[in-house]
Amino acid sequence: MDILGHSQISITMDVYTHVVQDTQREAMSHMDRLLRNRKKRPGRG
Repeated sequence: MDILGHSQISITMDVYTHVVQDTQREAMSHMDRLLRNRKKRPGRG
């Protein structure tokens, strides 16, 4: 909060909670694609 210059912790939490959630969704999407592609390869699992 201090480093970013926000006057209230709630502002920092609102901004960065969304960033973290978006990052998690993106990571899950990448993992889903990787796992789906792995299943499609012949000779695997």
